[in-house]
Amino acid sequence: MTVTEEELQRIVARAVKLAINEVKGREDQPDEPPKEVVADKKVSTAFMPFSETELDEAMRLMQSNRGKDMEPKVGIFWYSPQRNELFGVRSRLVSDQTSPNSRREFGSITCSEMHEDVWKKEFHNQKYKNGGVGPFIGAYEMVPRGRIFYNPDTEVFTIAVGSWIEQYPQAIPLVVDEFNLGKTEYVVKTAQHWDIGQKWD
Repeated sequence: MTVTEEELQRIVARAVKLAINEVKGREDQPDEPPKEVVADKKVSTAFMPFSETELDEAMRLMQSNRGKDMEPKVGIFWYSPQRNELFGVRSRLVSDQTSPNSRREFGSITCSEMHEDVWKKEFHNQKYKNGGVGPFIGAYEMVPRGRIFYNPDTEVFTIAVGSWIEQYPQAIPLVVDEFNLGKTEYVVKTAQHWDIGQKWD
């Protein structure tokens, strides 16, 4: 394969840009303290084997989680109409009662992650670690988004979205598949909160 001089210049320019962004990202980060400073936190650098009891407990715990990824989930997502795919998905198993999504004071269960917080984090990572390449462009509320709720009393999932779903109904099967809702009872509901351009005041 031959590369023209113009293509070579573009490749070099892109590599330089990525290197500069990476260096800038490091400059924004505080220096990590030396290992001796965190010694009082009982951080061990020695490699130790599991005891037989510890390993047995760990293996039983992992065994109990096998296959759980196929259980229904709650969470948040964005939808890319251009690529017809979900991105920025954050999900939690409904059966996982030890995570923040198990709080019941509002009747329904959902994950604790918020769209605006996830977007800020991913936007930063994309900017400094991926040379600005990725789906997190602009403001979080300007891209179709939604949230999955579950009501344990009615055993019904709610796919909460904005009116954008009328233009992109093809997103629903993707949501059902991503959150393993195929064998559950679910409803799709719209609210202004998830409309494009709407955000927390």
